[in-house]
Amino acid sequence: MSSPLLNNELLLAQNVQPKAGTATPGTASDGTTPQAGAGGQSASPIAGFMPIIMMLVIFVPFFLLMSRRQKKEQQARASLKKGDRVMTNAGLVGELVEIDDRLAKVKIAPGVTAQFVANTVSPFAEADKAPAKELKEAKAVTDKK
Repeated sequence: MSSPLLNNELLLAQNVQPKAGTATPGTASDGTTPQAGAGGQSASPIAGFMPIIMMLVIFVPFFLLMSRRQKKEQQARASLKKGDRVMTNAGLVGELVEIDDRLAKVKIAPGVTAQFVANTVSPFAEADKAPAKELKEAKAVTDKK
């Protein structure tokens, strides 16, 4: 049962076709009425789908990249084992004590164990120690001068 307020004719009250024989406001009238299909080009059926096609062209690559990243993160999370150094999305670094499908227990300090949602825990990759060594050498060179 349709409501009279949602009647299609009421919603499209502004979309009124001009009366036959009258000029459309803002256009010059030469007294002849155009025949259907004689004066203009007909729109291609693909033209109506063009905005949808453009959105797909833009969003599909982003979706594929996002799903690839999620798959890599899931594989890294699956390879975690007890004793691994992990980092949460909040930036807390600790040692993994226990992990299951939903929760992960992480030791963040001696005697302090916290539970996190397993999806927020990822392997912690420490930065290489080589840049620190280079900095020490550079500092030693500047101190000699």
